Order: sequence, then C-alpha cells, then structure tokens
Amino acid sequence: MTEHQEKKKFTKHASPTADGSTRPELLYDRNVARPTHAEDARTLTEKMDVATLCTISEKSEGHPYGSFVTYAMHEGSPIFLLSQLAEHTKNLNANGKASLLIAETGTGNPLALSRVTLVGECLEVSKEERESVKNSFLQAHESASVYADWEDFSFFKLDVQSVRYIGGFGRMSWVNQSKWNTAEPDPMFDYSDDIITHMNEDHADALLLYCKTMSKATDASDAVMTHIDRYGFEMMATVDSEKKPIRLAFESDVTDSDQARIELVRMVKKARKMLSD
Repeated sequence: MTEHQEKKKFTKHASPTADGSTRPELLYDRNVARPTHAEDARTLTEKMDVATLCTISEKSEGHPYGSFVTYAMHEGSPIFLLSQLAEHTKNLNANGKASLLIAETGTGNPLALSRVTLVGECLEVSKEERESVKNSFLQAHESASVYADWEDFSFFKLDVQSVRYIGGFGRMSWVNQSKWNTAEPDPMFDYSDDIITHMNEDHADALLLYCKTMSKATDASDAVMTHIDRYGFEMMATVDSEKKPIRLAFESDVTDSDQARIELVRMVKKARKMLSD
C-alpha cells in the first residue's frame, strides 16, 4: 500500500457507549473462532504506516523520548528511514533499546480502539540487507525515494522481542516473540471495508436474519456489520433500543472477497432454513 492510498479505518467490536466499566452480556458464543491477539497485532501493524517511536534520550539523562515516524513492515519487523540529524537516530546510535506504539484510527471512544506496542532492539540494517529493506520501505512510502540514498539517511530495523496488544476494553495481553514471529496478518484487511459497505447497504435484511437465527439476539430490530476477518464477522445489533455486539464464525476460513461471499451466502441459506423449520 502506498502513502497515496488512504489507510483503511476500522471499528472494533464494542458498544459505541462502552467505557470499560462493565462487561456486557454476550448474545453469542464466547468461544466463537476469532483471531488471536498475535494475529490482531500483526494485522494492525500492516494496516498502519505511522507510529510513535520511543527511544532512550541521550540529552535528557535516559528519559524516554517519543517521536513521530513513518514505518513499513519487512519480514515481520518494522523498518524506518531515519535522518542522522534526528534526535531519535542519535539516541538509537547510542542505545538501540526502543519501542514502537502503533494506534488504530477510528471514531468513538479512542480507548475502545486497538493499539500495539512493539518492544525490542532497533539497529541500523547491514549493507547486505539494505537493498531489500529499501524496497519494502519504498513500496509503502514512494516519495521517500527522493532521499532514500542520501548519505545522512539510514535504514533501521526493530527486532521485536515482545509485544503488548490492546484491542479495546477487556482485550489485552502480552504476545511473546515466538507467537509474534509465527502469526500472520489477516488476509481480509484489504477487502474488509468494501465487504462491510456492501453488506450494510445492500443486505441489511441478511444481517438481521443472521442475528435472529444464529445468535441470542432473536428480538433484534436492526443489525450493522462492523468487522470481517478470515474466521468470521461481527455486527452491532439493536435489541430493545440497545446496541449489542454479535460475532459469528464461518464454517471455513476465507482469504478473499470471493470466498467471503460464498460463506455469507451459505449462511443466509442456512438461516432461512432455520427460520422456516
């Protein structure tokens, strides 16, 4: 994804009025298939391309120093093109310990949105790795090609050693290095916005049918799709004038819009049959 393409916004599975003080009654199976925190974290890092890089300040006696940076992902690691004049570069040259905070954009309560902090060692890449890292970075930030080869700019890579993922209220955990390295970004994130828009605009009746037959929201009066991933999808159902989250799983994992359409149609047919029985 180039910097000229707008980063996709996505809303998480939480009530619009959620403040984290109470856990809402679930109207769906708590054990429904969903991405792991490691997978969610990897997806978020792929979706975004700006973050806050925190380094150990040389000038301020070891205090944390946060700075706004652009980044790209390269073989599971965040990479940066940094000026040697920047404070964060000076800090990294003296001490490679760093963390990167990546936050989801969206509407509503910002604390209900996802964020991830990647902790590790951030060092300048080797000469052998520089060209492949450069190619990955320029795919995400095309305009950086103007200064990518200037002598006072260098590529750095954060070797992720631990991860703190927060997916909104009540959804958080530490992800170890092994789980981070083996997790993959959700293949649906490039298609999700279009699918969600299509379902909400053209198939609102199907969404309501899913709620009435495949969840405990049998009295739902309205339903809006809010999220879709390889394992299933999420809706916000209106039940007695209150917004209730619903998550349903696919029978088979999906990796693109065609496969998602097949699963959604299959579920509609099943729901209609359940309603008629």
